[in-house]
Amino acid sequence: MTGQLLDLQEAFQMTGAQSELPGLTSKSEQEERFDWKGSDVIIDEQPTTAVYRNTRNGIVIRQEMTGLDDEDQYVFFSTDDDVRTLINALKRQIGDS
Repeated sequence: MTGQLLDLQEAFQMTGAQSELPGLTSKSEQEERFDWKGSDVIIDEQPTTAVYRNTRNGIVIRQEMTGLDDEDQYVFFSTDDDVRTLINALKRQIGDS
């Protein structure tokens, strides 16, 4: 297996494709080239999010506290109809009604 790995590395070096493989360029070179504000970034940093039923059978959306929060953030929905209303409102917001 080691021989195969070396053969692949040699092949990429000989064809000049080494820079096209992730992880084979130097860290400073990657940092200089990548634009964290560019169109390739599709989701900015988000708190970890969970959805579950509580002991009263309501739906809970919970987000883990971040450095800006003192505790986890919660949103409660008492009925399934409330959740459907939320989903429909979210669909309208993203143009998927």
